[in-house]
Amino acid sequence: MTYKTLAQTLAEHVTDNHNATPELNDWMRLLLFDFLGVSLGGARLDSAGAARAAVTASNQRSPQHSAALLGTDSWTSPEDAALVNGILAHGLELDDTFEEASLHPAVVIFPALLAVADERELPAEDLVAAAIVGYDVMCSVGVLLGARESYGRGFHPTGVAGVLGSAAAVARMLGLGVEETRHALGLAANMASGSLEFLSDGSWTKRLNAGQAASTGIRAARLAAAGFRGPERSLEGRDGFLVQYGQGKQPGRELALTFGRGALQTSIKFYPCCRYMHGNIDLLRGIHSDFPDLTVQDIQSIDVGVIKAGAALVSEPAERKLEVSSTVDAQFNMPFGAALALTTGKATVDQFAHAPHIAAELLPWMEKVRCYTSEALEAAFPASWQAEVHVRLKGGDVISRSEAAFRGSAGDRPGWQDIEEKIAGLLGVERAAQLAAATRSMDLQAARRPEVTAVS
Repeated sequence: MTYKTLAQTLAEHVTDNHNATPELNDWMRLLLFDFLGVSLGGARLDSAGAARAAVTASNQRSPQHSAALLGTDSWTSPEDAALVNGILAHGLELDDTFEEASLHPAVVIFPALLAVADERELPAEDLVAAAIVGYDVMCSVGVLLGARESYGRGFHPTGVAGVLGSAAAVARMLGLGVEETRHALGLAANMASGSLEFLSDGSWTKRLNAGQAASTGIRAARLAAAGFRGPERSLEGRDGFLVQYGQGKQPGRELALTFGRGALQTSIKFYPCCRYMHGNIDLLRGIHSDFPDLTVQDIQSIDVGVIKAGAALVSEPAERKLEVSSTVDAQFNMPFGAALALTTGKATVDQFAHAPHIAAELLPWMEKVRCYTSEALEAAFPASWQAEVHVRLKGGDVISRSEAAFRGSAGDRPGWQDIEEKIAGLLGVERAAQLAAATRSMDLQAARRPEVTAVS
């Protein structure tokens, strides 16, 4: 029997004649609503402003400027729009997460598809169908790659797996055939990139990784459509994607390609920080609610279980995590998140925006945080992200909490009202309601109106 390459298998999935269920269609619209709200909420970030300033834009739509920049009245090229919109979507760290692969699909898939839909003036229904297979490819490749292996090599899964998801989604939207799509995936695998070095100094390259993956996926699909060829064994080959960014094709780890699985298993964030911190923030907020009078003098230690794959992001090195000089430092900082949740009962965008000042006040609490690994957490990972904390009091009592699924995950899925409340915290109640209604009806022009988030 002739061997079927991974790229060929993915290409056949992308081009197959799938039928989405009403549940899947509604969930995709909800993911799009979440993406648009978070993106518009992040449109004023300094990193978003720098990204906009780096591209050529116009206040008039034209063949050269055919894709919209979210949060503005400006237009630019599709690849530049995907780059900028991916950067601003990933800036608040409120974007969705496919936990099993530890990556963020929306900030890659939707910027690419919105840009191409603008350029080609394609119907919104085409965007939904393309987004579903884009999620499938990005998430299944991410699982095959393995977050632990990718992180261990210093790579950012959203950046490296995302470019394949973007290329797949755009190939579907452009109507490419199996062979063209296979080449698009091969080219995307060749152009994948994105490091974790932002952790060393709080810089903005994690946001860039999302935008670059979105933009590069468009380029890969266009090259393939024009006849440019990519390697057949682009993923599993001797020098291929899986070897470069992980440990190659591992026994027992296969592509999990079921139509819609990527999207349906994707979780939504409610805190503006790394997803590895969310479960513990949930638990510590609950302890704050039950024990509002706890003081730092009462506490011996705050013991927080951290999944090993995320430790390099949120808890290591421990000494470095006590230094918070920027929002990014706080977004990937379990001691900060734990202290914030336990002392204030919240973890908001505003708090993370003012993290250096707040961290100085919280330092005595942060110094009490001890991050540890747990056999129970590791046994459940990566299929299930669980959390556990123990607040040990000086008198000997211990307040322990655990949860089997982070809030917003497939095991605790939010609905439209939950996301509308989340987006209202970013854009205001009226604009969040308008955005929800526009996204439900797939009126993308209305959904992207920049009134509330207009920038110069």
